[in-house]
Amino acid sequence: MAFQQAHLARAFWFLLEHLDRPDQITATFTQLGRDHRKLGVRPAQYAAFETALCEALRIRAGEHWTAELEQAWVRMVRFGVTAMVRGAEAALHEPPCWRATVTAHRLCGPDLAVLRVRPHETFRYRAGQYTALESARLPHTWRPYYLAGEPGRDGELEFHVRCTGPGGVSEALVRHTTVGDRIRLGPPKGNLARGEEQTGELRLVAWDTGWAPVKALLWELEGRLRPASEHRPGRVRLFLGADALSDLYDTEYLSEVERSRPWLTVVPVTGGTPGEGVYDRLARAVTRSRPAAGGRALLAGPPVMVQTVTAALTRAGLPADHVRNEPLPAGPRDLPGFVGDFGSAGTRMFQGQSIPA
Repeated sequence: MAFQQAHLARAFWFLLEHLDRPDQITATFTQLGRDHRKLGVRPAQYAAFETALCEALRIRAGEHWTAELEQAWVRMVRFGVTAMVRGAEAALHEPPCWRATVTAHRLCGPDLAVLRVRPHETFRYRAGQYTALESARLPHTWRPYYLAGEPGRDGELEFHVRCTGPGGVSEALVRHTTVGDRIRLGPPKGNLARGEEQTGELRLVAWDTGWAPVKALLWELEGRLRPASEHRPGRVRLFLGADALSDLYDTEYLSEVERSRPWLTVVPVTGGTPGEGVYDRLARAVTRSRPAAGGRALLAGPPVMVQTVTAALTRAGLPADHVRNEPLPAGPRDLPGFVGDFGSAGTRMFQGQSIPA
């Protein structure tokens, strides 16, 4: 339940930090409502959740709890829940989830697997999107993964999964999944590429399994680039990073891609030297040639990598709004330390530092 508790804490913090931006709350929680359909959540359960939440906060707050504070919490939660219910109702035309069968499972190391799955119903997605996966070994436990490549003619999908710890979805998918196993997919979400037409030089920056959405973007780019532009060297530059050379995978595919696409240059980058940050070498490689003001960059990988490379690109002169990234929903490790102790965090909030009366 640690992941679920952390996910709930993030939802609360998002509400608190966006109370002055109701449009953002509505958009985010509408998507949450659509996504929660795969869990079978019904409107009546939201009411039960509200009651349980108020009781839990009242116990944690102790002497700091007031009727006005409870009303503020209830108003806030109901605003988000209303958006979730509307989001679920608006998605009734699509399945709450998609069943799929594993058609290929390739280990690329002791803790990394590339899976191909065939959905039982049509599953449409755009390059740069992700979806949540559920293993039959862990019912009702979902984790987000980017979709890699393009759907095959028979509708197959590809996922790159790194095992991040014991007992979770990633371990089940990497070490305990074989061809013929069943999994379930949530609705596709996100839009890393934003569907924009490519102008100027494009830098694609990926670290480890961040290569998955970039692989999908390359297929899309091949269709977008005009024949007259395909022979311009450096039109698209792919920087692919990993901790060590042995951690780079899909290398045969990458070599073939670079040979058959004159507009693409692939630059592999491994971890930094002693005394520097893990992603410093990658940031230097990306900015070695000064980016043109009209160029763009798309980043996929760990949040710290994205922050490091984004800062380097903006210092090198690339406008901040030309650098795009869309991180996957974070797990407990990505949360601020104080969120783990919801009691003490709650007490600080109840003292009036975050919640309007």
